[in-house]
Amino acid sequence: MKEPEADFVQDESPPTSTDLTSAKEQNHESKSDNSDLSNSPNSGPFQPLYSIKVPSAVKNGEALQFTVCVSKEGSEGSEEIVREYDDLEWLQHCLMTEDGVVGCIIPPLPPRPEYDAKAAEMKTKKQLGSDAHIIMADEFHKDCRNVERYLKMVISHQVFGRSELLKQFLCQKEAAVRTKLKKSLFMRVSQAVDEARKGQRKDIDEYFQKQRDWSTKYAACMKETSVNFNKMIYAQMRLANCYGNLATALKESVPINDNIQKEINGCQLILSEGVENAKHGLEVMSRNDEKTIGVHLDLYTKYMESVKEMLFRRTCLLVSYEEANRALEKAKPNKKTAAEELQRTTEKSFEECTDNARRELKSFRQQRILAFGEELSTFAEAQIKTSRDTITLLLRTLRSIKCPDDSQTTQE
Repeated sequence: MKEPEADFVQDESPPTSTDLTSAKEQNHESKSDNSDLSNSPNSGPFQPLYSIKVPSAVKNGEALQFTVCVSKEGSEGSEEIVREYDDLEWLQHCLMTEDGVVGCIIPPLPPRPEYDAKAAEMKTKKQLGSDAHIIMADEFHKDCRNVERYLKMVISHQVFGRSELLKQFLCQKEAAVRTKLKKSLFMRVSQAVDEARKGQRKDIDEYFQKQRDWSTKYAACMKETSVNFNKMIYAQMRLANCYGNLATALKESVPINDNIQKEINGCQLILSEGVENAKHGLEVMSRNDEKTIGVHLDLYTKYMESVKEMLFRRTCLLVSYEEANRALEKAKPNKKTAAEELQRTTEKSFEECTDNARRELKSFRQQRILAFGEELSTFAEAQIKTSRDTITLLLRTLRSIKCPDDSQTTQE
């Protein structure tokens, strides 16, 4: 299916039929694609050291390779590097384990690209229904936008944007050698038990306890909203597909050579054009919904999980700090020095994490509100413009049915 593009209103004057008809045949890009950086919850006074563009992706064997154009601030030229999704996962792991990042909200990874035939078939059935007789084409442009958005969020972060690991990832021609991370069943069970034990721990700071409770409820709400919104988008796409099948059936109806049937065939062709217009409007609306509110909900659903992970890491440091205090109280004279050193180290880590967490949460709340306002405004503009386009085209079809002779004369 050809991807419909967005068409936005530039002024408040009502569009004419000619303008709307020509707009239908042209490709327009949604302006939400240009606001990825401004919607990052960590964009603030820190100025990114790099500029990122991901123009294309190519399937190479069993991997999808992204072309990343990197330019340093202040330089004119740009360097091209090739990275895979596994390289992004490795970068995420390295950033999470780097020193000095405790208390930081880590930008969430984009979804893993699905580019094999089986994944394309499952995706088509999910979006268009199990009775769909087509396979949706690969949408590598979406994966490119997701990767570009993720890298922009990382380079805009005031901590990760200065990381040497990020510099190596962006400036080295070849990707770093990845180490395979192995997680046994015992490790996963132990981690789950540890999370359950520490997750029930009440925080000594009322502010962070409220943040933990709020993040849990808000994450569940965002997830449910995102799922319901995606269901609405899929319903629009399925309805658009049904409109397309109806329009094709009307065009392929076998005519009979008599005057009455010729008039009926003429009306069927006009009706088919109207159904095509309605189909196009639904496709544009669903695409705009996905690019604006859909992307925002998916992004911040994952971001809330990052917030919960950050607060959980702080809780782990709190537990370690309390255990170090108890160990210092019970330490024997010959182990007093080691216990004091451990207590000072855990206290320093906990306080550093607390300071970073306060700063990150404040920035996150501010940018989340601003981002939602921008996306909601873009979503409303797209809805208004698309509705105007569709109504004008359908009114033209209605006039053609009521006055076919006048319509034919006007078109000639």
